[in-house]
Amino acid sequence: MSEPSDPLKALDEAKLSSTHYRWTILSALADFLDAGAIVAGAASVSIWVSLFHLNSLLLGIIAALSPNAFAAGIGAWIAGPLGDRYGRKAIYTYDLIVYAIGAIIILSAINYYMVIIGYTIVGLAVGVDVPTSWSLIAELAPKRNRGRLMSFTNLFWYIGPIIILLLGIGTVPLGVNSFRVLFGFLTIVAIVTWVLRRGIAESARWGLVKGKEEVVKQALAQLGQSVSVIPKAETKGKWSDMFKYWKGLAFMIPIYIFWGVPAGTFGFFLPFLIEDLSIKSSVVGDLVQIAWFVTAIIGVVGVYMQLSDKVNRKLLYAVSSLICAIGFALPIGLPFKILWVALFNVFLFGFGHGMALWPQTRVWSTELFPTEIRNTAQGFVWGWMRIALGIWSIFVPSIITVIGYSAIAAVATSFFILNIILGLLVGPDTHGKSLEVVIKDFYGGKVPVSKVVEVNTRPLGNK
Repeated sequence: MSEPSDPLKALDEAKLSSTHYRWTILSALADFLDAGAIVAGAASVSIWVSLFHLNSLLLGIIAALSPNAFAAGIGAWIAGPLGDRYGRKAIYTYDLIVYAIGAIIILSAINYYMVIIGYTIVGLAVGVDVPTSWSLIAELAPKRNRGRLMSFTNLFWYIGPIIILLLGIGTVPLGVNSFRVLFGFLTIVAIVTWVLRRGIAESARWGLVKGKEEVVKQALAQLGQSVSVIPKAETKGKWSDMFKYWKGLAFMIPIYIFWGVPAGTFGFFLPFLIEDLSIKSSVVGDLVQIAWFVTAIIGVVGVYMQLSDKVNRKLLYAVSSLICAIGFALPIGLPFKILWVALFNVFLFGFGHGMALWPQTRVWSTELFPTEIRNTAQGFVWGWMRIALGIWSIFVPSIITVIGYSAIAAVATSFFILNIILGLLVGPDTHGKSLEVVIKDFYGGKVPVSKVVEVNTRPLGNK
């Protein structure tokens, strides 16, 4: 093992290793399951409409109560404080079992009531898991690779839907039972992930603020680090403490909503929108949706993973938002039913948000709140996005029917322009900084920074 060192320094200065990637991938599978559930529902919409005789209102209700909206938001609000009180890993003990139960109810559905109940349960589990996973990744990541590791959550958010859509194409011969295979697959992934996560480390940063020496030692031991830690008394974070960080809340909630409404509309309703192209084959429709996720992956891997820890993040975020705005501006005036207009929208939105907008939003949400309330605040801001999306989703089918896609495109374009303005005016450039330094710089010393521990750098076992 290396020479003993300060725990925070050991975390921040650690060389990127296979251990970091293992922690990250196991945590990022939350996003695989989140997006997988959303897109499995989207791919099943046409089946549910015919099988369970859904009208526009019922379709909107299912979308609103799904992992894409209300259920996930409520789950995030509930789990945020629990993750700060009992630990990030403690959340992993039960949440994916709940996810699997919800998915099983859906795959067994014989009416739309079962779909609604199962989808709501899956959504609650997603809301519990996703913000917790982001906190864990950010708190264990080296400071010069935090953007790179956090972007794996985006990568898995795109890979999940691609696999689901390919499964959907492969199960077309099963007819109305195709959706049962999709949710059966998600059930298996949830259970396997739950088993594999048993060996993941608890957040050392959380252990430090909670005065849990053994937690810190176990996490650092997996990184090959050895320190002797003498914690202070536990630093307690209350739910109300997050409002001390009102600047972070006032920044994060709007940019989450301005991003989440267009993205959530695409994520769930794109198959519904593609019908406007007079594409009769559901396979072609699935391939268009796959193209959206593939272009996003190109943006994440080709741009954000390479640059986020090296360049000014707020500028990268602004350029990314601009590309998304351009992608939606064209179909305001030209019909979405023209194939090249639709593909222009899909490709620019995919690449644009993948190259920075969505990854950077996640990174900022983990960076702008201290460890003792990070999960609470992150669940709070992320939850508002899903709640706003839930309200919006109720009306989307009717808006498309009555006004057309141009109204959706106009709202999305306006939102991305607002993202550009907020990102440039308020967004911090945080690359290469520790989480504690980011908070100190962003708030200008006007709020408390976590007082983690006193550190004794004796080798372990020495008295």
